[in-house]
Amino acid sequence: MILSLLLSAPFLAAPAQQDDFPYAEIASENAVLFAFYDKKSAQVLELEKGMPVQVVTEYTPWTKVRVPGGLNVWVHKDYVTWEGGVGSITSSRVRIRPRPSTDASSTPLGHFQKGDQVLLMGQKEDWFEVRAPETVSAWLLTSQLQMPQRDAASWKRIWAEHRSERAVEPVVLEEGADDVVETVVLKEADGEVVEASTEHAEGAATPSAVKPMEEARSLFRSVDVAKDPEAQRLLAVKDLESLAAAVTSNNAAWDRRRLDNLEMVFGHVIWHSTDLRTINEARRSLTRIDGLRRFYFSALAADVRRALAAKQSERASQLDKALAAEKKPMVYEGEGTSVEIGWVEYRPSVNANMPYRLVRGGRELPMHSFDGHQDLKEFVNREIVVRGIWRNDKELAAGRVLAITELRVLPPRE
Repeated sequence: MILSLLLSAPFLAAPAQQDDFPYAEIASENAVLFAFYDKKSAQVLELEKGMPVQVVTEYTPWTKVRVPGGLNVWVHKDYVTWEGGVGSITSSRVRIRPRPSTDASSTPLGHFQKGDQVLLMGQKEDWFEVRAPETVSAWLLTSQLQMPQRDAASWKRIWAEHRSERAVEPVVLEEGADDVVETVVLKEADGEVVEASTEHAEGAATPSAVKPMEEARSLFRSVDVAKDPEAQRLLAVKDLESLAAAVTSNNAAWDRRRLDNLEMVFGHVIWHSTDLRTINEARRSLTRIDGLRRFYFSALAADVRRALAAKQSERASQLDKALAAEKKPMVYEGEGTSVEIGWVEYRPSVNANMPYRLVRGGRELPMHSFDGHQDLKEFVNREIVVRGIWRNDKELAAGRVLAITELRVLPPRE
């Protein structure tokens, strides 16, 4: 039983986010949460590999889990009152539905209690789509979980990162408004909100109608960032805003090359800056980039599901291949210098000779101090900025490793 194993594991014995439930991690790509321990029940959420969860209970071969940031579910309009985009449940034991329906395909996930608060995500006829508290849980196959060895502080940090990336801004209910299409909202902890639709509403922008981001300026250069980090950061922020607005209006505006270039800018800003405000602003921009990537991947996955539902197998296959290609790391030929930011994790089970990984935004990069100058063990579970040289290494799954030349510990986040 995975629950008994988790409870007995020493690295999971520390208090969890809520009610001391133990932690685990999604081990497979595109793991799916279901409303009930049955694949025929409604799908609630698709989880990406590496996302932390909390184990509530087990019913072999299923496990019930909670996720950071909570789940999007449905509640009937008769059982919730609204103040702006924040709702309060008005009765006890109100069924939490995975779909806007009471039929057999909408098996309840559980019950809301009177006074529970939810955030408005959308509306369909007599139903409200809401973001539920993290206490609401759903089911997935136990085989899709793994139990990495991490201490309590590491789990809480990873949980907080994913919660921040999945944070939402509620929709404000407008009296007499038409049905609201499914929305995804990206919001950094103290940053600006990016809102997008995963389905086109009537009159929404189509690929041909989307205004591309202006190309008046070429890609940023690291040498320019080194000369004036703050000026380059401000320019990069404007570019990121334009790219985010374009992508969240239509997936066709996605530009991975430019997004990777913007990531380079903010990384070099952090490396070359001593001003804490500038460093924290650059960190927030990196968090927004991570969120934009997650949004795009989720939108592509939703397009795949819609194509399959419409029996458009060829289009579904093309979209699925595009999604897989985007999730793969960029191919690097030869060697090159780089500045990277993330949290240090020790993963001996992945590669005993090079066990350290730099983790951020659901991605992990192998790194190693070949000259032994940096003892990475001292930096485990700490956020760092590192400069190094990429080396090709066929023994690693990523095909490369960052050979560290310089390293700096970042100050605590504000």
